[in-house]
Amino acid sequence: MNRRLNLDIPQNNTFLLPRDILAAADRLIRIKFGMGTLDDMNHLQNKRIRSVADLLQEQFGLALVRLENMARGNIYAALKHNWTPTPQNLVNSTPLTDTYKVFFRLHPLSQVLDRTNPLTQIVHGRKLSYLGPGGLTARTATFPIRDIHPSHYGRICPIDTSEGINVGLIGSLAIHARIGRWGSLESPFYKISERSKGARMLYLSPGRDEYYMVAAGNSLALNQGIQEEQVVPARYRQEFLTIAWEQVHLRSIFPSNIFLLELPSFLLSSIMMRIGL
Repeated sequence: MNRRLNLDIPQNNTFLLPRDILAAADRLIRIKFGMGTLDDMNHLQNKRIRSVADLLQEQFGLALVRLENMARGNIYAALKHNWTPTPQNLVNSTPLTDTYKVFFRLHPLSQVLDRTNPLTQIVHGRKLSYLGPGGLTARTATFPIRDIHPSHYGRICPIDTSEGINVGLIGSLAIHARIGRWGSLESPFYKISERSKGARMLYLSPGRDEYYMVAAGNSLALNQGIQEEQVVPARYRQEFLTIAWEQVHLRSIFPSNIFLLELPSFLLSSIMMRIGL
């Protein structure tokens, strides 16, 4: 919120302040009169990954509500029939076990893990889906949602997706991407040192990398003898530029595989590798 509204409120303050309301109203007024830009809903900074733990936590809250209703009913029955309630006859584990049984059996995203071989198991565990409760449906998802967005770079694989009606709605994590603390997809970058080409790795969430000049890692890896005064391809705010080396802030990660420009062949070879293994 501080970045969106240009505020400097400490992050340990988790309550809304009058400054927040005024800043939000000012931003909406500016957008109304054409002095601001609307948020890109397809940008990954406006999306959050709901992990399996989040779904299980939601089901646990539902089970606690059912457990509370059971305890209330048993207490009412004990008072009505004049018998002494005990913890054993007040509560039991039935609401909890029934809730999780229904979740694992009937939830649209509940699947049996593919254990054909170690590679398919890893691929299945790194799948991402727009579908499910609170998400989209294959019938109503539009083309911009299914299309590749510049914020997917280094976070979501652009070619590994489902076929047919679910194309673009089910994807896979990039090889170096990870899920952050708040459910955002983070991509690794090398921070360029001012004195040399030495670098240290850091992970950035979507939107934060757009404030830096990010050099293409493959260009620097293929040209080991690059000079500081030489220009390099880089991206800045979802656009590709050609800048001098001293203007580079970050360097993207160079993938540890062989480059193949024919994407259908690359996807087919990946599938055949899993089948062959």
